Amino acid sequence: MINVFVQLSYGYGARNWNEKFRNGKILGTNEPYAYGYYRGASDNIKVTYSEDIAKENLFEKSVRYIARLILGFDFIQVWRNRKQITSGTDVVWTYNESQTLGVMLLKKLLHLNRIKVIGQSVWLIDKWPHNRLRQKFYRWLLKDVDVLTFNSKINSDIARRMFPGNRVEFTKFGIRCDEMVPYVAKDVGNIIAVGNDRSRDWTTLAGCASQMMNTKFLLATQNASAIAIASKHVNMEIAGLKTNDDMAAFYAKAILIIVPLKRNNYVSGLTVVEEAGVMGVPCIVTDTGGLRDYFADDMVYFVPPDDPEALTKAVQDLLQDKERRGKMVKNMQDYMRSSLNSETYVDEYVRITHQLV
Repeated sequence: MINVFVQLSYGYGARNWNEKFRNGKILGTNEPYAYGYYRGASDNIKVTYSEDIAKENLFEKSVRYIARLILGFDFIQVWRNRKQITSGTDVVWTYNESQTLGVMLLKKLLHLNRIKVIGQSVWLIDKWPHNRLRQKFYRWLLKDVDVLTFNSKINSDIARRMFPGNRVEFTKFGIRCDEMVPYVAKDVGNIIAVGNDRSRDWTTLAGCASQMMNTKFLLATQNASAIAIASKHVNMEIAGLKTNDDMAAFYAKAILIIVPLKRNNYVSGLTVVEEAGVMGVPCIVTDTGGLRDYFADDMVYFVPPDDPEALTKAVQDLLQDKERRGKMVKNMQDYMRSSLNSETYVDEYVRITHQLV
């Protein structure tokens, strides 16, 4: 039996996440346990998730935040799970660089050389520190990661040059596709945008909205910049979604979804594009961040970055072409069912785990 421990951020612990999931408080297409890693369990693999403190008091939260500020990653959350990690774990899986760096520091402090680590990074390359001392510290920790994984092929290619001594893998991230909403051919509907990611390009979306004053754009976001921009445009509105039922209704009334993005390397917007597929809504997305390594032109409508005119044309093209919208959704859903979902994503971790152990 291979014992796998999944170390995740505070708030993503097994009990905490599952309770919120069952109560419909996690918006979007999600898993009973975060990111679907539990799907890797089998007759020869046991998967255990990290846990959160039931409720952090002010002191505990302050200590964790101060340590994160000093180190650049959340070591305290890893330290709180040290007993589970050291109790027979063969391989640790992580979701982003904060947990990867934290686990590697724990390994060095406690001399846990036998434990293998598959360490995923999301923002590591885009946010590589400028401080030379921190750079050396990170390289010292990362040089012993057994496999560095990235959801972005662009970042995995950069990482191979940055860390020539490490094994680096490009692993495609997918979401739950157990149920999919069939495409509904609509004559009218909302144009929506979803997300809080720092790489969302709300300015270009506003430029498009300014050219389509008779069309309403609904935004599901808590991003302060998006809220400020929407307040200055009469046809842009923030949708107040509180539950997953609200989110499902939001998608059900949509005729198009736009994922406007600034230039980046880490497949920003990927989860929302996939979610649009699951919810049966045709998607317009900025052609940046390596999303072309995931999707073809017959699945989504790609537009160039920083181009409100191109975005406006894309919206107008799809609004006038009901048949194309339907084909895009069908192609996306067929592709996701077979090749891009949480099962295929976790299968990559299982494959690598068997190679390591």
